[in-house]
Amino acid sequence: MVPLDRMDADLREFVRSLQRRLRKVPSAYTLGSVLFAVALLLLLASLHSELGVVGTGVAVGEVAPGISEREVPFRVTPMFRASLVVAVCGVDFHLLNDSEYTTYAQDGSLPVATLDCNRTEAIVHDRVGRMVTVFGATPGTPNVTFGISVAFIGTRTPYAILSVPGAGIGLAVTIWVSMTMMARGTDRLAERAREVDAKRKQKRMKK
Repeated sequence: MVPLDRMDADLREFVRSLQRRLRKVPSAYTLGSVLFAVALLLLLASLHSELGVVGTGVAVGEVAPGISEREVPFRVTPMFRASLVVAVCGVDFHLLNDSEYTTYAQDGSLPVATLDCNRTEAIVHDRVGRMVTVFGATPGTPNVTFGISVAFIGTRTPYAILSVPGAGIGLAVTIWVSMTMMARGTDRLAERAREVDAKRKQKRMKK
């Protein structure tokens, strides 16, 4: 068995040797690796995406008795939440995509109303550019005012700004490490050149 004091001495010598080696390692390799890891984490965080509100829209106006249509600016995303504010009941609001509007233009058929006074909020899974209103009141009835607010839902990257410092740190570390490697390589070449020159001088002196 190896004596404990011998094992302790060997361990201390190993630690001292490791410390000497670490001191010789350029800071570009040690600190640079830490900074590169930080840059990588920042870049990964900047890629995080989530579903949320990416914009808003609104359509306001008046509805006359009968059937009428108008353009609405709800094409921003293929999904949005619509909220209706209407003065009285009796008006159906049909938010139509291009296919539904084509069908309506051809035969006058409409899908189920998207919004009315009983259903003032709805999630729409399509881009909408036209709205048809149906107000079943007698001619001469006063127009009904309305307002539709929309929250467009889409993919957003709330931490995208982190890509700027992440890319900056990554580029700086890459340049730092590259320059250090070039400098160390140059030093080795210079050292070898000095060794070769010294050997040549020794040979000349022997002659």
